[in-house]
Amino acid sequence: MPVLTQILDSIKNYINIQKGQNFTELPRGVKNGLSKSLKQGEEVLFTVRNFRAIYKAPRWVDSNTFFNSWFILTNQRIIIAKNSSSFKRFRDIPLNTISETDYVVENLESSLTIHSPGRVDTIEFLREARPYCEDLEEKVNEALEKVRGRENLPQPQEVLLCNECGSKVAIQSKFCPECGMKL
Repeated sequence: MPVLTQILDSIKNYINIQKGQNFTELPRGVKNGLSKSLKQGEEVLFTVRNFRAIYKAPRWVDSNTFFNSWFILTNQRIIIAKNSSSFKRFRDIPLNTISETDYVVENLESSLTIHSPGRVDTIEFLREARPYCEDLEEKVNEALEKVRGRENLPQPQEVLLCNECGSKVAIQSKFCPECGMKL
């Protein structure tokens, strides 16, 4: 019985630690590393801890999943960083490559799906993080609009993104002018 009691105490401690964790403030090591990796003029707009980040690459062997990471929105990109004592980037998604986003709230979790040329990223948040994610979709869309306005990019419905090279192609085109891939 003492072993069972120890296991139950360990589980209770883990749950209490999870409840007490901050969902929006980056750990010191991640924050320091992130500040060194920011580009000139780039600023952090929003951070929240997520449960799972799933990267679906064009080739299955390049796909990957990482648990317990950080969703970091800047004015230039979305960064998924591992939750560790230092800054370790899992995914880096430039905002100017994102063609579509979809935020879904379910009973146990919510998720943000990000579509970019030939790639799909799904970031899932536990129910405990939901209060911090209430306006996530608006923040992402606002950052996307600012990037599109700054770069004078056509809206996503006016262009296609080549699945092979990621170039922006007029919607009526049959082939990519950069790599020749059939669309």
